[in-house]
Amino acid sequence: MPESCARALRAALPLTVDGASWGDDEVLTLSGAGWSLAASCAWRVVGERLRFGWESEDARALVDRMVGLDVVGCEPQSAFFPADPRFLMSDGTALELFSAHHLEPWVMTVGGTTFVASPSAAEWVGHAFDV
Repeated sequence: MPESCARALRAALPLTVDGASWGDDEVLTLSGAGWSLAASCAWRVVGERLRFGWESEDARALVDRMVGLDVVGCEPQSAFFPADPRFLMSDGTALELFSAHHLEPWVMTVGGTTFVASPSAAEWVGHAFDV
């Protein structure tokens, strides 16, 4: 994640989830006052174990339970591919996103700025693919 996105996110924390949905369009949407996240990529919610993910049978109902939680932090989901974020939640779980395609796997608006993930751009992946 580019520093500009990380900086804007850190400045706005915590972000309260006022709305959450996982619909027929297969886009995970979280939103609150002054922010939103739309993820069209694979995702999962983990704690001490996998809680649920984009392919879980009861994902719609479980996503609804995220309403009222706060996003309290964000870190790279893995050291291998830093474009994929891991959003830390106030209940001790984390929402992890996975870039499966180079076209806009997620879009986040925070602090009046919209960030469009670009997992094929150097500012998003750093040196993940340097040989």
